[in-house]
Amino acid sequence: MRILCARYPHLGLVSALRRFPELRGEPVIVGGAPELRLPVIAASPAAVRAGVHVGQPLRQAQQQCPAAAFVPLDAEATGSLRDELGSRLHELAPTVEVSDEEAFCDLSGRHAAYADEGAWGVAVSRVLMALLDGDPPAVGIAASRFVARMAARESRPGRLRRVRSGEEAAFLAPLPLAVLPVARAITARLADFGLDCLGAVAALSPAELQRQFGPAGMEVHRLLRALDGDGVHDGAVHRIWAERAVLDPPAEQLEILVEAARRCATVTGTRLHEMGLSCGEASVTLELEDAPEVTAAATLAAPAGSRAEVWTAVLALLGELHPPAPVAAIRLELTRIAPGAGRQTDLLRPGDAARDSIAAAATRLRTRFGDAAARRPRLALDPGDLAERRFVWEAPAAAGAVR
Repeated sequence: MRILCARYPHLGLVSALRRFPELRGEPVIVGGAPELRLPVIAASPAAVRAGVHVGQPLRQAQQQCPAAAFVPLDAEATGSLRDELGSRLHELAPTVEVSDEEAFCDLSGRHAAYADEGAWGVAVSRVLMALLDGDPPAVGIAASRFVARMAARESRPGRLRRVRSGEEAAFLAPLPLAVLPVARAITARLADFGLDCLGAVAALSPAELQRQFGPAGMEVHRLLRALDGDGVHDGAVHRIWAERAVLDPPAEQLEILVEAARRCATVTGTRLHEMGLSCGEASVTLELEDAPEVTAAATLAAPAGSRAEVWTAVLALLGELHPPAPVAAIRLELTRIAPGAGRQTDLLRPGDAARDSIAAAATRLRTRFGDAAARRPRLALDPGDLAERRFVWEAPAAAGAVR
């Protein structure tokens, strides 16, 4: 296995600079207004040089860099750019994984258009640079995901660092303990033993690591031997799921159209649920008899991963369409397919699952009946003696604000 890792500026920052090109070269902080109690999502090089770092409170970032421009994260533009990166990289590699700050490509085997993995990696780098408005990525290639990521970390923008098979231990040896993707308690304990780099940890036997840290110790051993086996996870954001229902003869009655659309939503929604996936965008197309087709599409307020959620989105889109001629077929397309957001804690703490279910139900209500359909209770400042005055109902409820 040969894996390429490319590190680049946060896609939220790239999207912000596309909206405000006059801010290029200036200190820019992505996350929102500084008075909000939110963390920094991304920062430009000028802001980083001033001491700003990802994760710190926006207020603190303002104190460190008063001249910075604060911009909110444009989630839709960032998601579109992420999808575009995935689609373009899939033209070069069979398996691709894209996130907001790095991408992985499987370079195992050979490519007909490139003589070796170096030329292949350069081609990937050029595609990324073109899509990121000229910002060159730092690229690393190695036999495992962890080593490839470290190679990209040790590289520089516009450069490619290759770690050949068998050279992983020598490459990792001088790196600090902080780069290990394990709990801080483990790296702190390793430091307490007097181990100050990965080479010192690699000198320990697997039995010693397991005795001290259990399964986490064996994971450290596998990482340092390039045996983690955690390859490239294809996010499949480029995939399109489609379902088509043919109406014979073509129909104009609303009941027939709704029933056909329901069948499409049932098939795709059931498939999403069974595979543990969700979709972020949906479109409904009516193929008309002797007339151009009409389409309605939308980015969903919340990912749809079940039959009911897909049907809610389809019903809302169907209400936007007014076909001028009989409908010969209905076509449903779902895009931005990704793993669903289920959590293991839902099995152990029903309260979390109930809260998520309530939020999803409120989103479906707003989608179908308008923003004012779902309201959020807030404790009244002066409830008085009447029980019914203990709460004030706020409307409309903001997306994701239901508790």
